[in-house]
Amino acid sequence: MEVIDPSRRFVVGDIHGCCRTFQALVQDVIGLQPGETLFLLGDYLDRGPDSAGVLDFIFSLQEKGCLVQPILGNHERMLLDALENREAELLWLYNGGTATLESFGVCSVAEIPERYLSFLRSLPVLRTSGDYIFVHAGLDFVRHDPLTETSERVMLWGGERGHACGTIAGRIVVLGHHIESVEAITASLATGCIRLDNGCYQQGRSGFGALAAVNLDSKELLLQKNCERR
Repeated sequence: MEVIDPSRRFVVGDIHGCCRTFQALVQDVIGLQPGETLFLLGDYLDRGPDSAGVLDFIFSLQEKGCLVQPILGNHERMLLDALENREAELLWLYNGGTATLESFGVCSVAEIPERYLSFLRSLPVLRTSGDYIFVHAGLDFVRHDPLTETSERVMLWGGERGHACGTIAGRIVVLGHHIESVEAITASLATGCIRLDNGCYQQGRSGFGALAAVNLDSKELLLQKNCERR
């Protein structure tokens, strides 16, 4: 019988509707098992071909007993804001929301099934776990206490690049949002701020176009090249 280590922890960067790539990373590269923990850094939606499938896969992992710990990204916030007014809806559609509607087979954001909207509404903007802090875009280190005083806007959209950098009481900040090359992501593993967005949806761009994950205990970088159907 295979012995599963329940302490294994992983984090995955921005998925952006790339469901096939996400599944391949989790199942084939990481080999995630029930009882193991998977942190997700937001931006599950938009741009890629199957945002609905990404959310369904997250639900299936949770149902199998994997400890999936997602946070909110700016694209989820745009979708939720799009429910409130037309101007926000146009902004979301311009930033990849049309692909999300197509994946659900609907014509407007209000038609997305409530199960998915409730899930998005439930997402926190920040999580902590022992030696790590997970946030989508960054923290404001100008503040006395970045964990409690950073605005939601900075956490989701970022501020000045320096705001995202640094440790807090020895804990490493892990974020996505800002697209980085594989070389830059690798270099960040040795710093107090790990950056994990490799622009998964950008097929054919050298040094980019993979979905990135990190084993949080070994700091091993794991990559799955975009394998969506063109």
